[in-house]
Amino acid sequence: MSFTQDVKRELAAIVPAASHCGRAQLSGLLFAAGTFEIASGGQYTVRVSSALPAVARSVLMLLRPMGTHAELRTADTPPAGLRYEVVLGDDPRHLQVLNEAGVLSDSFQVQLGVPARIVARRCCRVAFVRGAFLGCGSISPPGSAVHAEFTFESAELAEECRRLLARLALDFRVAARARNAACYTKRGETAADLLAVLGAHTARLSWEEHLVFGEVRGRANRLANCDQANAGRAARAALRQTETVRLLMAAEGWAAVPAALRSAALLRLKHPYLSLPELAAKARPPLTKSALNHRLRRLEALAGEARASGCAAERRRRLAI
Repeated sequence: MSFTQDVKRELAAIVPAASHCGRAQLSGLLFAAGTFEIASGGQYTVRVSSALPAVARSVLMLLRPMGTHAELRTADTPPAGLRYEVVLGDDPRHLQVLNEAGVLSDSFQVQLGVPARIVARRCCRVAFVRGAFLGCGSISPPGSAVHAEFTFESAELAEECRRLLARLALDFRVAARARNAACYTKRGETAADLLAVLGAHTARLSWEEHLVFGEVRGRANRLANCDQANAGRAARAALRQTETVRLLMAAEGWAAVPAALRSAALLRLKHPYLSLPELAAKARPPLTKSALNHRLRRLEALAGEARASGCAAERRRRLAI
């Protein structure tokens, strides 16, 4: 079961209370998923086709307050599979409904654009876009690459949908394709706002829940990576300090090293795998991390001097030979 289907099932259950919003939602469905057929005698047939029975039921529920009934059919044709069709024929009341929904003009000609009277109110614009999403909308599931889209047969309708969405503060773009046109967004915030505006609140909560989960997981990964990096740095520092102590103990003048430094050196040699705070706690009396770090740095400086002295002595020995 896809996320888009879940969203459409939720939206299909919304039947606007106001008649003007009901007309707008039906209009969006007809423009997005309607197929218009004109027979040789001038008879009209309008089919609203969907793979979801919930969408077909929504069309029937929207038609009921308008005082008309339509025929519901099923069609199983490859590669589309089983589809549900709501068919409006050439009945005078059907023609009147199509006119009220803005699909037919007053002279009963097919409208190529959405009449302004259908989407004059904000609530009607929301209802129209809801109907359009039921007819031709799709949205990617939470966690995948974001893509919300209305797919129309013409670029003109896609552009008209984009303008309606812009009036609802939703920024979409239009892309013309070989066989259709898309009104789409790839922004997660815009896709989530679309769900909220259309009334798919359960889907919006699912979207937000996944976003929060993703943020928490990302933060946990960053902290784990940080801890791993810190552990690596601590291990390298401990190895360097252990080698420093061994070098000093093998060099002349170890006995001249101050007692506090020798104590720190022996502590590091005894516990080569402990972090600096853990090592400081092992000292007797316990030391602060800063104090122990200072002593180990002084030992490294003495080791550097011992290396330099050893190199100089080796050069003198070679010259003497």
